Amino acid sequence: MGRIEGSEKEEDKLAPISYADKMIVAVMGAVFNLIFALVLSLVLWGVGREIVKSTSVGFVAEEIRNADGAIVPGPAYEAGIRPGDTIYAIDGKPVPDWWYFQNAIATGIGKEDGEAGRRQVEVAILRDGETMAFTVYPELVSSERMRYIGIEPETDETSAPIVIHLEPDMPAIESGLEPMDRLIKLDGEVIISGAFLNTYLSNHGDRSIDVTIERNGKEVTLPIHPRIKEGEASPRFGFAYDFQYKTERVHYNPVEQLYRFAETMKMTLYALVHKNSDVKVKNMSGPVGIVHGLTRMAQIGFIDLLWMLALINVNLAIFNLLPIPVLDGGHMLFATISKLIGRPLPKKFMENLQGAFMILLLGFVIYVSFFDVGRVGRDIGLIDDKAPTEETP
Repeated sequence: MGRIEGSEKEEDKLAPISYADKMIVAVMGAVFNLIFALVLSLVLWGVGREIVKSTSVGFVAEEIRNADGAIVPGPAYEAGIRPGDTIYAIDGKPVPDWWYFQNAIATGIGKEDGEAGRRQVEVAILRDGETMAFTVYPELVSSERMRYIGIEPETDETSAPIVIHLEPDMPAIESGLEPMDRLIKLDGEVIISGAFLNTYLSNHGDRSIDVTIERNGKEVTLPIHPRIKEGEASPRFGFAYDFQYKTERVHYNPVEQLYRFAETMKMTLYALVHKNSDVKVKNMSGPVGIVHGLTRMAQIGFIDLLWMLALINVNLAIFNLLPIPVLDGGHMLFATISKLIGRPLPKKFMENLQGAFMILLLGFVIYVSFFDVGRVGRDIGLIDDKAPTEETP
């Protein structure tokens, strides 16, 4: 390092490396991450990608189950938001699509009366041509303890949730439910959203429920009596599902795509360091989570895989430019400080600082990978501690 960054020792000295050369070399990793993301974005621009573009509300849950397992009033319903409303702003910022809306809620930092108050978000909607604003108090849900207000987008008129996984020794599989069955009704009431299914089970889980499904083009009704599994507090059917929402194909230009990726990263990093946020280091993903995410995207479709790769590359570019020793941004920081003070930083100082941050970085990777293993295990059915099933929005 002394030969590259400079050193007080005569034997370490080489021909001087200019400040510009150091900065160019350090930034090139991020530049090529962005170039690769740009190439992928050009492909996505041409073929388009199916997303939930509309921000119209399809369902508002009157009650939801929070992260502690308690049934609480649905935050959005309690505030006054209703199906058919169109969300156009969150905390004063325009909402272009449902993905942005979800991120804005999850990474929100609003709190009533400062740090000790309730979580809070300002939601602006359109209703019958009139603009309205509501103060909503999100709840934490799921094992990830993320903010949620209990609303879901419009569903495709021809779609219904599809069973993708059945837990062994649970009522759903014992009743004859099969993977790829389409869930249509509960006791004759049409399943209009995942939150509806969750709420209905919470209110009627003490008895047998007639679950109407579509299988091979025919409707079949199966009586299923939810059961409380050992170690849990709430009754469950024992299946996981995938819900199809109303989507449309969009062709965002590459610059807009890169901006949206960068904006997502900015929102996440800001929430990660803000004291009022509920986003924690454990919510991030390391190599295990990234590989699993890419695998899932590949199963959904090639276009979604390209989108995920582009997102990861933009995230890597931004993360590597942070002024943290070991990362490219750390080298740029060292070079800038040396330029400002007019002499090389002590080699021993830089080596110790690099070593310390290398240990911190490896510790960070191990820490997030521990939680990644749990998430992946629950997703593929190897771990069964409250797996993401019908009770989880």
